[in-house]
Amino acid sequence: MWKIVRRQFEKIGEINRKYSKPRIEMSAPVRWSLLLLRCYLLFLVGLMIFRFITLLH
Repeated sequence: MWKIVRRQFEKIGEINRKYSKPRIEMSAPVRWSLLLLRCYLLFLVGLMIFRFITLLH
């Protein structure tokens, strides 16, 4: 059982090592856009969690 789990974690580690460095170069505006998109998505998730909590009370 543990061998199967360990093998799966090794596969995940191998995939993470393979894709740890991006293969394409991004310009500064693209990096900023992605950063803003991440912030926006975190904000939306925060709003959803806040709405869920306020609906419970």
